[in-house]
Amino acid sequence: MSARSVMRRAGIAVFIVLLVGASASWLAAAGTKKLRVESSHVISTKKTDNVRETVLAEAKILHEDAVFTAKTIVMQSEDNVHEFTCTGNPVFTDTETKITARKVVGLSTPRRAEFSGDVKMVSTPKKKAKDGEKPGEVRDTVKGEPTTLTSDTLSYDYANKLGAAKGNVVVVQKHRTVWADEGYYDQNLEKILLKGNVRLKNTGEEELKELKDADTVTVSLEDDWIDIQAKPGGVVIMDLDVKDDDEKTPAKSGEKK
Repeated sequence: MSARSVMRRAGIAVFIVLLVGASASWLAAAGTKKLRVESSHVISTKKTDNVRETVLAEAKILHEDAVFTAKTIVMQSEDNVHEFTCTGNPVFTDTETKITARKVVGLSTPRRAEFSGDVKMVSTPKKKAKDGEKPGEVRDTVKGEPTTLTSDTLSYDYANKLGAAKGNVVVVQKHRTVWADEGYYDQNLEKILLKGNVRLKNTGEEELKELKDADTVTVSLEDDWIDIQAKPGGVVIMDLDVKDDDEKTPAKSGEKK
């Protein structure tokens, strides 16, 4: 066997080893950034014109601090821009947010994702590190509970941590539920702005027990407060319980009745 034949066969063997490794995990370049793809099974890969399509089973995509997982991911790549459609229990997570839906369509550049069908987002704000503290510790949220948002659809800019929810939007905290047509999530400010036919119901200790037809309501994700804006020309009306003048105040211990 000639030296050239040996080198050719060795080259083929090396190529096969690299290809097998790539089917489980590889890096796709996107400018100076990297997008990692992990999969238990690469079902098919084909190229049409300049677009390469790859079908992945039991797959995961990691991009910066964002992670997409699903039973099936179909990726289309062109000029280092990657679009991926996730189905089969798709889940998205980043530093403070977990989002599930029936279908997720993600894009590497710009970093965006579209969620549709039974969308559920759970936000748990992270504690900002102070002197002597470790970064990433869970912050005390509203009464120790995360905030949940559900909607028909959600557009999420996972680079800037901004989300826009549309259709049957419901925000739930431990003692508070808010309904609206639209919801706008800002992870940086730890707030959700709700707009359109906003209704609120509170079962906690707040004086405001119920609210109907407000213009906008802003809900804090890290502190126990809300901001209510009346419709133009309107007012917010609060009916509060007060102690009756005739009601006797119970005597304190040691005082004469």
